[in-house]
Amino acid sequence: MRIFDLHADIGSDVLNQHHLGKDNVLLTRHSDKCLKGEVSAIAMASFFSGKETYEEMQEMILTLENELEHQNVWQRVLSGNDLKSDRPLALMSVEGMCGIKENECEAIEWMYKHGIRLASLCWNEENALASGVKGNPDHGLSEMGRNVISKMDQLHMVIDVSHANEKTFWDILDCSKGFVIATHSNAYTLCNHPRNLKDEQIRAIAAKGGLIGMNSCAYFIDHDLTKVNVDALAKHAAYIKNLVGIDHLACGFDFMDFFGEEDADYIINDMKDASYAQNFIQALKNNHFSDCEIKKIAYQNVIDRFSQYLR
Repeated sequence: MRIFDLHADIGSDVLNQHHLGKDNVLLTRHSDKCLKGEVSAIAMASFFSGKETYEEMQEMILTLENELEHQNVWQRVLSGNDLKSDRPLALMSVEGMCGIKENECEAIEWMYKHGIRLASLCWNEENALASGVKGNPDHGLSEMGRNVISKMDQLHMVIDVSHANEKTFWDILDCSKGFVIATHSNAYTLCNHPRNLKDEQIRAIAAKGGLIGMNSCAYFIDHDLTKVNVDALAKHAAYIKNLVGIDHLACGFDFMDFFGEEDADYIINDMKDASYAQNFIQALKNNHFSDCEIKKIAYQNVIDRFSQYLR
């Protein structure tokens, strides 16, 4: 079954490999695994941890853009019409905007010009725009951050709240008139990790017509790592379905296999990389989701919302 994965840090891997003198990174390190797992659409994230400059942000975005322009497997998604393509879909995204410290609206316009259609203002850190889950809990959107949200709304760039702290989350929900999603977060009630969403946050995203992508990282599924598997991830999906309905669920696996041993603890055995993605489909079946519901979670919910929203 086709899957749309709302979050994979592929932009980071592309730049890292280019720095090692390698090219064609999408085709040599990612495409085969994705297509084997029927992950036929991906939000390819350029990830920034909080230390990067604006110039470093630009370098990563341009490097990924260049790779996408010089291959014939993936269809770049720039508008809703591109989602109709029969080719695998690649949507460029950004995780964290720590490099933006001035001229914020011009920076967002530059990102949009170079293909970014989905972005979060922060990773876990606090920056000039917003505060993530490890930032000051009393700090949310700054005035610059509010300007960024307004510009993103104007351009129909999708806003991601997955790493926002609660103050930033609620500021964004209050400020934005556009499309807000959590690309890779699970249910806090089942696993009380600060990166997961509390019930009131899940309801708020649903009330705005948003989506929540199920995250396969072990620490966001269960604190007891002996209980972490793809079936436990499916139970997060079941919980959210029971809370707000099937139309607000999606996939955002956040596979980390290409980062190396330092992130090995985040990987679960039955979802090691994109080639294992159909295991999540089977787990949904095992947890009594219907075929129609599974198609919505796997692919159709994202296609329907993004087709309507992207210009």
